Amino acid sequence: MSLSPLGASRSLAAVFTPIKSGGLVDEVCRRIELAVETGLLVSGQRLPNEIELASALGVSAVTTREALSQLRGQGLIRTVRGRSGGSFIAEDALPSPARARERLQDLTRLQITDLGLHYQAIAGTCAAVAAKRAGDDDVQAMREYIRPAGADPAPAEPGGGGTATPLEWRLSASEFLLELAAAARSARLARELLRIQVDMGTLTLLPFNDPSFCEQTAELNAAIADAVSRHDAAAAEARTKELINLTTTWLLAELSAGQPHETKATP
Repeated sequence: MSLSPLGASRSLAAVFTPIKSGGLVDEVCRRIELAVETGLLVSGQRLPNEIELASALGVSAVTTREALSQLRGQGLIRTVRGRSGGSFIAEDALPSPARARERLQDLTRLQITDLGLHYQAIAGTCAAVAAKRAGDDDVQAMREYIRPAGADPAPAEPGGGGTATPLEWRLSASEFLLELAAAARSARLARELLRIQVDMGTLTLLPFNDPSFCEQTAELNAAIADAVSRHDAAAAEARTKELINLTTTWLLAELSAGQPHETKATP
């Protein structure tokens, strides 16, 4: 199917991969809700029609019609009739750091650590393979996402620095890793990386409100691109694992900071 109304983002491909199991209507809703929460779908953006959406997700048109009806009821999408009509993301639908923080608080330290280890394993393997297979064009594509457009070399203000927002930082970081996976020339690895990014979802928006995290991410992205350019598989893998660990460590620290401290009972 054509996703031209949605742009050519590699990250967005994670939203429109076939659904394997579970409640199909609920999963279609979850995919679109997640895409809005992570900024992959933005206010006013047009969705594929019911048939295109059903084809991409591997479900029936009846399922997508019911899911879109639910999303309309939630106020997440609006539908316009007529030749130039269709279903659009609602104008007030924006990624919510508050909801991302709620999801973080619903997870345990073990769950976050486990997600991070899985993410490290897949992304690190992508980097090692990319270092062996990537050409100059692949490296150039990666370098375009080291920083989002408008980001200062050393952000100093909350929210990521320069004119780049936390959401733009998050999307740029996601695209960087997906370009890395594309350079590995492995469809299986790329699909798994997309799946993990969906699992991480809104959580990855939170760290990019931290200017120091933004700068560390950009520095590691540059180091990974340099290692791939040199065909240094060990360095590319090590720096990529360090990049993922940066996110995991930040989320664990934030989780601890948001949890109430236990107090000992007075004898």
